[in-house]
Amino acid sequence: MNWFLNPCRRYRQNLCLLASGLLSESDRAGIEKHLAECADCRSYHGEIKTVTAPLAGWEKHFAHIEPGAAVRLRLTKAIASADKAKPIRAFKPEVILRDCWQQLIWPSRRIWAGLTAVWVLLLVTNVSMRDSSQIAVVRTSPTPEMIMSFRQQEKILAELIGPNETRNSLPPKPSLPRPSSERKFEIPAT
Repeated sequence: MNWFLNPCRRYRQNLCLLASGLLSESDRAGIEKHLAECADCRSYHGEIKTVTAPLAGWEKHFAHIEPGAAVRLRLTKAIASADKAKPIRAFKPEVILRDCWQQLIWPSRRIWAGLTAVWVLLLVTNVSMRDSSQIAVVRTSPTPEMIMSFRQQEKILAELIGPNETRNSLPPKPSLPRPSSERKFEIPAT
């Protein structure tokens, strides 16, 4: 939508290239024709030209500057040291652990300390909320008195139920999903 409201927008990049002297001859005629018609673009071109004019001939202005011997030496050493490949390190556990420590844990040590504090807090909470009476019951084996009591209760229960009585149970209904149009609210009978 902005393209239609501001038709000069498509000329802005070419105006910058024209001001710096980098626009091709084929595009130059159309841009110069537009500059003759549009006052806003002429103003914009003038502003860009004042900025780019000093930068257009930078190689002429700075050709007399040469780097000193110290800069050349430092540059040569940097190129030579970059050329040397780093030796391949052996895979040793202590080297891997040290690298892991230096690259993963040490830079984010506050985050790891916070996570450790949270885990310790969760561990303490979990241990303090555990019911010690349940642990004691699980660890103790049943006494002979308890076994005798269980057997007596088993006999009483068997007498109450009766000999070899089996209850007829209905097979479970298959629970297949039905379309919502066929579903009915069923109230279980009690």
